[in-house]
Amino acid sequence: MSDSEHVREVRRDMVVVATGIALVLLSMWVPDRGYRQITGAILILGLLAYSVGLWAMSTESRSSHWGLIALGLFLLATPLAMDFPNGTTAAAIVSVAAGAIVTAAGVLGLAAKQQAGMPLTRARQRV
Repeated sequence: MSDSEHVREVRRDMVVVATGIALVLLSMWVPDRGYRQITGAILILGLLAYSVGLWAMSTESRSSHWGLIALGLFLLATPLAMDFPNGTTAAAIVSVAAGAIVTAAGVLGLAAKQQAGMPLTRARQRV
């Protein structure tokens, strides 16, 4: 992996770590209308995003990208799975936005790995 690819990889993972930190912080302020399990879920998913981002930074493996995709899809599905009640739209938006960011980081990481793994002859044919 070249230095520029490595830097892009680390930047993507840093975005996931920052998203996890943002989720943890937002869990304290997002309106939950008395449904504490919503803020608890956002807090736990934020800690998971932070941890998975650090794992992805340290391993740079294909499995870490799949982990990001799985976590991102879980974040996207949380409002439906937990059946967020009316009045908790802000919590749903936070979860969906974080899920989109984490999923995108995983997909971009997989795409970069696949592109880097292409044989040199095919790469020249694309140009």
